[in-house]
Amino acid sequence: MRNKPLGGLLGVVLANFIWAGSFPATAIALVQVPPSFLTLVRLGAGALLLAPALLRERKSENFTVQTLFIALVLGCVGFSLPVYFETKGLGLSTPAIASVMMALEPIFTALVAAILLRETLTLRRKAALLIAFIGAWAIAGFPRPGNLGYLNGDLLLVFAVFCYALYNAYSKQLIVRVSAMSATSMTLLGGFLGAIPMWLAKGAPLPHGLALPVLLAVIYLAILATAGAYFLWLFALTMFSAAKVSLFLYIQPILGVVLSFLIVRTRPESTFFIGASFILLALYISERKTQPTLPTGPFA
Repeated sequence: MRNKPLGGLLGVVLANFIWAGSFPATAIALVQVPPSFLTLVRLGAGALLLAPALLRERKSENFTVQTLFIALVLGCVGFSLPVYFETKGLGLSTPAIASVMMALEPIFTALVAAILLRETLTLRRKAALLIAFIGAWAIAGFPRPGNLGYLNGDLLLVFAVFCYALYNAYSKQLIVRVSAMSATSMTLLGGFLGAIPMWLAKGAPLPHGLALPVLLAVIYLAILATAGAYFLWLFALTMFSAAKVSLFLYIQPILGVVLSFLIVRTRPESTFFIGASFILLALYISERKTQPTLPTGPFA
């Protein structure tokens, strides 16, 4: 880590901290805001906030039709589809299982990056991913898949994780063409365009009379959890490999429990400390120095 920019590390940690706060914010927002409309607002507001970066980028020689197409596809795959699958899956499954399913994201990302993008996945990194997954499972209370009644929800959550993994792995193909800010703007625009037909298919529902906490939650989700966090994520990808950045997703359950304690004074269970220890151990194993080898590429 010493030879890596500190900014990339701080960026990915801050992004995960923001995303940890998005879970209670989403719960507050959904009290009055339909899920399909909330998705539309989040992605639309994020794209609008970062639009100036996209306008500046269009003068660059790297801003081509192919680049825009890649961004729009990534937006649909990484935003529109998984948000829909995750929302539906949460309603049909259980929160504990959902948290464990989301913990599969780093593993899926590492596998996609290794198989499709030929990123190196060392034995040490594989071990770290497995240990971190066990830690996330512990923090969730060691839940097991539900009965057949939960099967559809569990499968939808797996589909959501797979979409997130594809986005995580292939985002690097975009940020080698344009800046992280422009890439975020374009992918959010693609996600917004992809969310429109989903919202229309649900009957184009609209909220009525938003309470102040709900409004603040929507603002948090649109500005910080969408535009801000995904910019930090793509910025970190300019410093590290997709597999390495995705490993830091495992700190989300730790931060989520800490935030719950600070905000609503919910005391963590004993399994939290077990899981947190496993996750921190996994991060240490992943980043522990080994004997130097010949360089294999800029993100080795």
